[in-house]
Amino acid sequence: MNSKILEDLNPQQKEVVTDTEGPLLVLAGAGSGKTRSIISRCAWLLREKNVPPWNILVVTFTNKAARELQERLGAMLGFPVSSLWVGTFHSICSRILRYESASLPFGSNFSIYDEDDKKSLLKKIYKEQGIDPKKYPLQSVQSSISRFKNRLLLPQDLDADSPNDTKKPEDFESTVQRVYALYQQRMLLNQALDFDDILLYTAKLLESNSTVRAKYSDIFRYVMIDEYQDTNQAQFEIVYQIAQGHQRVCVVGDDDQAIYSFRGATVRNILEFEKDYDQVRLIRLEQNYRSTSRILDLANAIIRHNRHRHRKDLWSELGEGEKPVLFSFQNETEEADETAQMVMKLNREGLPYSQMAILYRTNAQSRVFEYAFTQNRIPHSIVGSLHFYQRKEIRDLLAYLTVLANPADSESLLRIINEPPRGIGQTTVTRLLGHAAKIRSPLYQALQISHDITEIGPGIRKKLAEFAQSIEGWRRAAQHTPVLDLVKEILDELDLISFYKRSQDPKDISRVENLVEYVSSVSEFAEHWAEEHGKPALLADYLPFVALQTDMDMADRKEDSVRLMTLHNAKGLEFDCVFITGLEDELLPHRMSMGTRTEIEEERRLFYVGVTRAKTKLLLSYARSRRIYDSFYFTKPSLFLQQLDAKLFAGQSDQADFVPGQHKRTKVRSRITEKDKQFRIGQKVWHSEYGEGVVLSVDGAGMDARLTVSFKTGKLTKIIGTFINTEPI
Repeated sequence: MNSKILEDLNPQQKEVVTDTEGPLLVLAGAGSGKTRSIISRCAWLLREKNVPPWNILVVTFTNKAARELQERLGAMLGFPVSSLWVGTFHSICSRILRYESASLPFGSNFSIYDEDDKKSLLKKIYKEQGIDPKKYPLQSVQSSISRFKNRLLLPQDLDADSPNDTKKPEDFESTVQRVYALYQQRMLLNQALDFDDILLYTAKLLESNSTVRAKYSDIFRYVMIDEYQDTNQAQFEIVYQIAQGHQRVCVVGDDDQAIYSFRGATVRNILEFEKDYDQVRLIRLEQNYRSTSRILDLANAIIRHNRHRHRKDLWSELGEGEKPVLFSFQNETEEADETAQMVMKLNREGLPYSQMAILYRTNAQSRVFEYAFTQNRIPHSIVGSLHFYQRKEIRDLLAYLTVLANPADSESLLRIINEPPRGIGQTTVTRLLGHAAKIRSPLYQALQISHDITEIGPGIRKKLAEFAQSIEGWRRAAQHTPVLDLVKEILDELDLISFYKRSQDPKDISRVENLVEYVSSVSEFAEHWAEEHGKPALLADYLPFVALQTDMDMADRKEDSVRLMTLHNAKGLEFDCVFITGLEDELLPHRMSMGTRTEIEEERRLFYVGVTRAKTKLLLSYARSRRIYDSFYFTKPSLFLQQLDAKLFAGQSDQADFVPGQHKRTKVRSRITEKDKQFRIGQKVWHSEYGEGVVLSVDGAGMDARLTVSFKTGKLTKIIGTFINTEPI
């Protein structure tokens, strides 16, 4: 085992690299060098085991991670490996679906709909069917449909009445099933798939078609899955169908970082991997190469309170480092202002802004930090704000490209038919749609013969004909013209940049900048494609790539600015200095995720993910009161803080009036008797700011009870008993 591939790997990493012939579960703690282990394992298979690259499948969590893996593997081997199958589940599965379209109810040039496209289509279905969005909230219906798909259930797999049967009264479930059936019908008509469909159809194809299953099991002789803790049922099924025959499957993940149950991910897949495959070998990667020891001491202490996990303890050789610091602030405004001051001080001491991150549980918490940073002129950017490809002008241009590849996509065609304005109004569109329904054809075909539609005036027919002619010309060009040239040609002919430049609206000036940036992004893609494939990229090569770009791929860190983001968005990133804010009960753990032990454990994992992003400095904070709507509420330090030993923090007595481990939690009892209560309904109480009040409700026992108090000033508020006096002040 003298291979250079194994140089500088620790003993456990070497085992991951060389144990290739059976099922392997790699429990890779945060910052434990798992990416390096996966890359070295690929190199070992290629160089030492002489496995052809097209027989290796590597699934990553983001497109960015896939690109990084290929680049680093090429650097390690000394030559690019373009024929390796590496990418996200969605990119790999969309390739399979395009290759196997003969076995599917849609063609190989299908469109991929994002969340906005889905929402737009569902709104049309609501309108057509007269469904009340107040009674059946769109987001809830959309989430329910997504859950069905994650469980591999199509409308025909459900016990639903006919989607056209609207006579009997409906409940929420039957409405969801009706909308789902209509939605899938429309998607097939448009030859379009959403992100859930890509996984659903791949899983069902592999499950039901033994020929296709055998084909991909033979192609993918070695399977590696990164971030296995974040897989859902459909993804589990895809991996299982491919790997169950040969069992050469290596999954890498960390159940302590499983934080995506709201997306359908199930931690069960990693916790029960040993039950799914035969004679599984388990390897733990516990040496951390990111953080100093005192940060890891805190991380280990946090996660140890979770019961449902594989045991692991992170350790580091990077030195003890500084202890994390816990701050207590009067309210969220003070928390933001003081955080801004600390950021500026660290920057003056030489720490770049780009090496600092402000983490919080919910997007709404960013507002006070944005204000404080703007006031202090601190450069900052919000990760997870509007995705570049979601901006109107970019979506318009992408809709043009989508129609060229898939004319059956009526939703994309409707978006561009009068964009930029060409005098084709809604009345014309309605008549065109009516004609398409009459001849039972997609909208695009009706557009091609619009000169025969007598309900439309001759002037408008001419405009429709010119539009149709332009689309047909670009469609023919798209077959052989490099995609970069095609995009520039469309932009020139539409005169879009000049159109926005002529506007007086500042938003339109920024649209010009975005379109210029978009052409740069296409140019970058074309360059990479030509290097990898030795030929120019066409539209058919470009569209699958751009359709699968996600928020996780957009955390660009080139500019020197502080990153503001939710704890969910921080996963996979690292910074020299991390601030975790809003560490209060009902924020972390979040009030919507405190109902069960399972929910609490996921919230604790979220805290753990935040802590393990920090390399050398970790600053934690909570506010003693917080404005919610138009009232101030007194808060309670997070349950997760209360469980920690004060010795884990630096200068505790100087920084916070709450000391972890010394704040005794009230034990939850099945029944609280009257004698346990410090407070009672109707009791008079006093507060230093609000004066005299009366207790209206009591939740809990002792001074930790949550009270609803009506004050004489007219203020009604929830407040922890600790902040109330039982005697006049």
